[in-house]
Amino acid sequence: MPDAARVCICNNVTKGQIRACWESGARDVPAVAAATRATTGCGTCRDAVEGIVGWLCEQEGVTA
Repeated sequence: MPDAARVCICNNVTKGQIRACWESGARDVPAVAAATRATTGCGTCRDAVEGIVGWLCEQEGVTA
C-alpha cells in the first residue's frame, strides 16, 4: 500500500501519516488515533489501522 493511500476516509488519514506518527512513537492504535484521528469517525478503518500498526511493529521487532 503506498503512503498516499487514504486509510481513514472520515478524517482523511493516509498510510503515510500513520507511518509517520508510528515513527514518532505512536506504537498502538489508541496512540495513532490520538495523533491522527484515524478510527474516531465511523470506525470502519480500524482493522486497516491495526494491520498497518501491527505490520510496522513486526518489521521493526517492536511489541505493540
